[in-house]
Amino acid sequence: MYQTPPQYSPATPYETPRRPRRSILPLALPLVLFAGLFFGGSYLLSPDPDIEVQPGFAFAEVEGRDVVLAPYARHGVRGMFQMITQDMFQVRLAATDPATGEVLWDTQLSDQLIWEASVLAAGERYAYLSTDSGLFVVGLADGELVAEGDDVEGLGGEFVAARAAYAYDPENRRVLAMNATGGVLAIGLDQLVATPVDAPTAAEWSGRLSVERSPAAPPTATGVEAAMNPGSTERVALRQAPGGTPGAVLIRVTADGGVIPVGTTAFHGARLVVDGVTAVGVATGHVLVEHQRSVNDQGIALSLVSLATGQVTATLPVDSRVDRALVGPDGVTAVAVGDVFAAARGDGRVIALAVGLADFFGSHQ
Repeated sequence: MYQTPPQYSPATPYETPRRPRRSILPLALPLVLFAGLFFGGSYLLSPDPDIEVQPGFAFAEVEGRDVVLAPYARHGVRGMFQMITQDMFQVRLAATDPATGEVLWDTQLSDQLIWEASVLAAGERYAYLSTDSGLFVVGLADGELVAEGDDVEGLGGEFVAARAAYAYDPENRRVLAMNATGGVLAIGLDQLVATPVDAPTAAEWSGRLSVERSPAAPPTATGVEAAMNPGSTERVALRQAPGGTPGAVLIRVTADGGVIPVGTTAFHGARLVVDGVTAVGVATGHVLVEHQRSVNDQGIALSLVSLATGQVTATLPVDSRVDRALVGPDGVTAVAVGDVFAAARGDGRVIALAVGLADFFGSHQ
């Protein structure tokens, strides 16, 4: 007997067998591990870049805080990630609060091997730098490079790529610039446009600015005797320790020539750290002394000494002699010492400021 073939219900269609999905994790894991070992290992094994603070630093007010603007050279990178993403040679500008050690911002200025910058002045909005590539203008709020070289309006293509072509006129609160034709122009603080000056001003500043020579070297940063205050006849000095004791001790020399000992600590190979002709730290009741770490150790250290008690309140080992010291508005002293940037503070401490530190990705702290 003939039978009708079975009918397949649409509710149960034929299904194509599905292949199980393979996870890409087993394939990606070796790559992730290799990248971690390659980049992380190179970072851990690489030395820190060489940092050298340049002497052309200055104080400025940022967000109501007295900060120091410090140009510094950074040579080298740490790890393969930085090698890929960062310039091997950099000159940067950092804004650091010496009271807290906080770095507000850190901006790259140049990628050249030999290149210098000096902070001429700072207003409320902008800082002005003389550099080996001309005049640079930096925003104080965030470190943004606002104008440089031929971008400076009024200088344009006649700008001069020499630090000696720029200077600050504190009496009139303006930056002076010499252009390639010998003309003298001025930029008022917190302004961005250079305009020609009058004939008497041009004649006065033509002898101070130059398109060829290097700027004058900063005054010596140390001495064996210095004024207690600008214009004061009272002085602080280092004298041979009495009784044949090796080293030198601190004394104060009064206006009438009297001598007052400042403690009994003998310093070896000692010099006073000075800002111009004035001993630094006096505004906070201290003096800063550069000296050998001991009679047998030729290494250098900075010691802060209380004028009231003669006690050494802090000592910071460093690797070289002081390049420059500058006293800020609140009496805090910023000191450049080779690869160390330090602050001598009113609380009796000397601390190294975190200039030039960068994380794994090269982000500056």
